[in-house]
Amino acid sequence: MIGWLQGAVRSASSDRVVLDTGGVGYAVTLPSRVATTLVPGDALSLHIHTHVREDQIALFGFEDETELAAFELLTTVKGVGPKVAVAILDSISPTALAEAVEGGDLRLLTQCKGVGKRMAERLSLELRGKVAPLVGGLSPAGELSRPQTGGVWKDLESALSNLQFRKKE
Repeated sequence: MIGWLQGAVRSASSDRVVLDTGGVGYAVTLPSRVATTLVPGDALSLHIHTHVREDQIALFGFEDETELAAFELLTTVKGVGPKVAVAILDSISPTALAEAVEGGDLRLLTQCKGVGKRMAERLSLELRGKVAPLVGGLSPAGELSRPQTGGVWKDLESALSNLQFRKKE
């Protein structure tokens, strides 16, 4: 498996780059916010996820390990393939993803390309408690997003939710 690549950009499009690493060009799919800033000749280092299917081997690249870990976690959710996971990370950062999942912010999740209401609900349900540790449980402002004293708060939140209490209550 390929885990990391470093080289020069040979060509770039809106979501893909060909990275020349010592005479071998690797086609790597990137979030478009990264790919659109690249020009041929730029030096680039990427953390790589190698996606192997029966009929294809695809490389997905990320600027840091947190994005890679969030991508790999997203692809564990039923219905989220690598392209949708890249689209989600292109729309929001791993920290914002953690905040949305932990806070149940379905509106933010549905703003991501390829994510509808059902998918947002599934992401929130299946990733709750899994994404926050990737980003250190911090909000974009740098404070703790909720008390980090184990699963007690999650259990309490779940119990109150099951009793039909709204999040604000």
